Amino acid sequence: MTIILIAVLFILQLLSFYFLIILNTKLAKFKDLEKKQERLMREMDDTISVYLAEMKDENDRLIQELQRASKSGTPMNAVKQEEQIVRQQEQPSSLIKEESTVDGSVSLDQEPRIYVPKNIVANAYSRQQQSGAKAEAKVVHSAQQPSEATEKEESKPLTLEQQAIELAKQGKTSEEIAKQLQKGKTEIELLLKFHN
Repeated sequence: MTIILIAVLFILQLLSFYFLIILNTKLAKFKDLEKKQERLMREMDDTISVYLAEMKDENDRLIQELQRASKSGTPMNAVKQEEQIVRQQEQPSSLIKEESTVDGSVSLDQEPRIYVPKNIVANAYSRQQQSGAKAEAKVVHSAQQPSEATEKEESKPLTLEQQAIELAKQGKTSEEIAKQLQKGKTEIELLLKFHN
């Protein structure tokens, strides 16, 4: 009887060691998961702090540019600048007068150049592209009625996140994507990291 009892106790002790080993491995996995989560949180905090620092630097640079522009003369607001750019683009090249200078070279009689911020130019360009795309969509729509659903999908502009993901799928780096989309490198990295 004692031999059977000792055997049962021995088997129970082996089972308890087995369960302890299983619990220990699960606890180790949980600790690894905790460490990974902490590392991801630190990375996200670092990324966001870098992004905020970049935004602060860009804002400071913008303030300096605005102060410099206000010191140099009366600044035009963004709407007036856009209108002037559009008017300059619409002028035919024949209206530009050529004058001969003393040495015989040709110079153009134009107003002094006005430098426009990139975002205003980008907005005007994107509006022009969208209006061109809408005109194309109307022409295609009148030519092909059955493929109406596909045309609507094609004419919808992609969001920034969708564009970044498409470019990333094409194998471009975050720096290349940031340059192409005219956004900050950190912003693109965040978009891609949140998407994955």
